[in-house]
Amino acid sequence: MDGRSSYVLFLVSVFVFSVAGRLGLGKRIATIHVTNSMPRELQPIQLGCNSRYKDHGMHQLHVGDDYQFAVEEKTLHFCEAISGRQIASWHAYQPRRDWNQKAVFWRVRENGFFLSWDNSSWVRKSVWQTE
Repeated sequence: MDGRSSYVLFLVSVFVFSVAGRLGLGKRIATIHVTNSMPRELQPIQLGCNSRYKDHGMHQLHVGDDYQFAVEEKTLHFCEAISGRQIASWHAYQPRRDWNQKAVFWRVRENGFFLSWDNSSWVRKSVWQTE
C-alpha cells in the first residue's frame, strides 16, 4: 500500500470512529424500562419499541411486567402500545431530554404514559387514543 492509500484509509477510519462515537454505537447509554401498570382485569398490552437503527420487536406485557431495552445510540427511540381498542405512541428516549440519565422509566396506566428518571416521581407525557 502506498503512502496516499494509507492516508485515505486513515481518514476514513477517523471518520467512521467519529460518527460511531457521536452516535454512541456499541456502548450502553441508558436502559429504558416500560412497566404495565394497567388494571389487573385488562388483557396484556402489546408493546413495540424501535429506533432509527434498531427494532426491538413486539412484546406482550402482562400487568406488573417490566420490559427493558438498552439505548446504544444517541437517537430517538419510540414505543407503540395496543390495549384492546386503544393505541398509543410515545418517545421512550429523547437525546435532548434524557441525555444524562442512565435509566428512563415508563409506567403504562389506564390514563396515559408516565415518565420518571428516579422510578418514584412521575409525569404524564402521552395518552391513549381510540382506533
